[in-house]
Amino acid sequence: MTNELKKTNFYESVNAEWLEKTKIPSDKPSMSAFTELHIGIEKTLMDLTKKWEENPEGLNDNLKKYIKLYRMSKDFKKRNELGTKPFEIILEKINKLNSLKDLSNDFNDLILESIKMPFKLDVMQDFMNSNNQVLYFSAAALFLPDTSYYKDEAKKAQLIGLFTASTKQLLTLYGFSNEETDQLIKESLEFDALLVPVTKSSVEKADYVKMYNPVKKAEAEKLTSNFNLIKNIENLVKQSLDQLIVTNPDFIHAFNNIISEDHFKLIKSWMIVSNAIKFSSDLTDEIRIVGGAFDRALSGVKEAQNKDKFAFYQAYNRFNQVVGLHYGETYFGPEAKEDVKNMVHEMIAVYKERITNNTWLKEVTKEKAIKKLTRLSVHVGYPDEIPSYYDSFNVLGYEQGSDLIKEKLAMTRIINIYEFNKYNKEPNRNIWGMPASMVNAYYNPMNNQIVFPAAILQEPYYSLKQSASENYGGIGAVMAHEITHAFDNNGAKFDEYGSLSNWWTEEDLAAFNKKAEDMIKLFDGLETGFGKCNGELTVSENIADSGGIRCALEASSKNENHNLDKFFKNWARVWRIKSSEEYSKLLLHVDVHGPAILRANVQLSNLPEFQEYYKISDKDRMYLAKDKMISIW
Repeated sequence: MTNELKKTNFYESVNAEWLEKTKIPSDKPSMSAFTELHIGIEKTLMDLTKKWEENPEGLNDNLKKYIKLYRMSKDFKKRNELGTKPFEIILEKINKLNSLKDLSNDFNDLILESIKMPFKLDVMQDFMNSNNQVLYFSAAALFLPDTSYYKDEAKKAQLIGLFTASTKQLLTLYGFSNEETDQLIKESLEFDALLVPVTKSSVEKADYVKMYNPVKKAEAEKLTSNFNLIKNIENLVKQSLDQLIVTNPDFIHAFNNIISEDHFKLIKSWMIVSNAIKFSSDLTDEIRIVGGAFDRALSGVKEAQNKDKFAFYQAYNRFNQVVGLHYGETYFGPEAKEDVKNMVHEMIAVYKERITNNTWLKEVTKEKAIKKLTRLSVHVGYPDEIPSYYDSFNVLGYEQGSDLIKEKLAMTRIINIYEFNKYNKEPNRNIWGMPASMVNAYYNPMNNQIVFPAAILQEPYYSLKQSASENYGGIGAVMAHEITHAFDNNGAKFDEYGSLSNWWTEEDLAAFNKKAEDMIKLFDGLETGFGKCNGELTVSENIADSGGIRCALEASSKNENHNLDKFFKNWARVWRIKSSEEYSKLLLHVDVHGPAILRANVQLSNLPEFQEYYKISDKDRMYLAKDKMISIW
């Protein structure tokens, strides 16, 4: 690593050898530090699954169900023998619909089995009162990944062409004639086009507080009179509804125009196409490969997963919390759990110190911020409990006349009944939003809670073999990143209990908003090699990265073996990634995280300690003038 390259492109100087030698797996859109850990865990869990399949004795009931589903998934001979027959149950449900009234009458069944409809419902915590759970209503997702793709006519034509070609091939495999296929695709695209103007872009969704739009019952009834939506929902939750939380208000205001008898034929075609894609993974090997072709094209993935891996994921994705809990308890354990928890609390203590010494906040706001920090709930390694719905699963198997679609519908119904039963009830904050075997971490603003699954707690993020400085530059910065989400442009709007509440003085809020704007400007328009960064889309994650690295650096500096070089290098190492061109461009449109090269380089340039340690001058590309640096937390 030359000093010159450090000053020109620190990310590249640290990761040059890795970037040159690393190959992207043919069934993945990218390779990264995250992906490397994921591949290791994938192998561990696949090996375990095969071992359990040979000898399921001693497994708990839910792991035995998992193995039974895995056996069904991997039996491609049986799947090919059944052909498209399992999909007939879905097609019958859609084909018997001839009017909006029919759709309304079958609403409960379709929702409970998650058969794709033009809109969806979710039970989540109430932004205004995190101790209660309410209903959120939104339009179905578009065929293309973001509204911006529909505005660029050349890009739209290219992607719609790809979608049309892959969908035509898929519907032909389902047995539809050329004429039927052309009509289904034409009409489903017409309906998709009706949803585009009432769908929020990724940038709009990134400001997630604006997704909270309460609509009173009487108003919602009027806006959705074509469909009797509210009565249907009340039947679903078996309670009276006061209001509906609408994530995209434009959709509910246009509801009667879009969800109308005039458009019913389009809706029906859209449902057939959408569900043919959704359930393609449960059928023959040829159908599951063709069914994923469009998504692979969007991400630049060269080929579908092989049969073994696909069969594993098909079962694992249904039982991920069950398998994840076993992974966490077996490969992480209570001792490591306690050690990492102590490290998180150390980061919280450093954060408290930084807020106390903050120079741009008034004391009253500092007190509220520290109160929120003190109430932060920390979850590490694996959860104390997992959702109870797994106990109700009952995998029947082919020998009992079942198939993968019947199993999916039965399990989905159990999960959705469980979810809708949460309406108007206090949330269970012990349940995690991801399994312990997932390489990730998150902050939940409505629980004021941070979660670090066992899977991420490995090298290069965390290892007893690494120096303390490397661990601080890795997992320490990730921990502080998640803590910072409690105080980013979204999280800062929630109080210590997880409810929307303005705990800021007017002056402090204005100062914070100005700093957030400065963070947008720092990243906006920066070139990545695949297009320009959108500073507005990525602002919350850039604020979190900035707070994370500053807090971790301070924690590391308190260690007697503190080494700046090791800290900075590991920060650059953990963000290494090599992606297909298609995937890199897709992320620029839809990912709220900054592009990896900018996460590494810009956040380092934004630190005076980095500039001083490597003697960066205004002649170097890694240089950022001190008056341009943005320090928020």
